[in-house]
Amino acid sequence: MDRESLLQAIEHGPVRVTMNDGASYDIEHLRDVAVDSTTCYLMKRGADGRYRAIWLSLVGMTKVEQLSIVS
Repeated sequence: MDRESLLQAIEHGPVRVTMNDGASYDIEHLRDVAVDSTTCYLMKRGADGRYRAIWLSLVGMTKVEQLSIVS
């Protein structure tokens, strides 16, 4: 995955990113991420209400799929 492709996918709505270890992460909005040339820094709220940074390697991303928006 490259930076521009990931950002473009997120612009079009929420996405699910699947990593090469099988883990998946939902990204709802561009405000939840910072992306450089090698890494996506994802901010997620934990069960305790605190935000946590998750570092996702762009090289390790195997799939990015659009999620349905439920109203």
